[in-house]
Amino acid sequence: MAAITDQQSPPPSRSRPDVDAAPTPGGPTRLTGHADLSNRPDFEQLLLALCRQASGDVHLDLAELDFIDVSGVITLLRVARTLPEDSHLVLRNPPPSMRRILEVLGPAVRDASLRVE
Repeated sequence: MAAITDQQSPPPSRSRPDVDAAPTPGGPTRLTGHADLSNRPDFEQLLLALCRQASGDVHLDLAELDFIDVSGVITLLRVARTLPEDSHLVLRNPPPSMRRILEVLGPAVRDASLRVE
């Protein structure tokens, strides 16, 4: 399972993580690796853990995310809906392919508590 560094995380799974999260002091959590159908459950658990620990908006820096498919983007939307009413999942530096997926999903993106910077 992907790890959340310098925070308590669930025990690692036997396989190598596909997505890692590293909080940066005073900044967004940086996601690295890839998010696709093969690791969707672990990716969702990672995001839910981040959202549970947050107060306010959850900022994710996606500049080092190598790949994200439609299932990964849908997971982000689903997790964004779990945030309190006035909180958002804020995506910074999403890859161009992810921006295209978000455009195609249009109404679902607007209905989620998700912002792209």
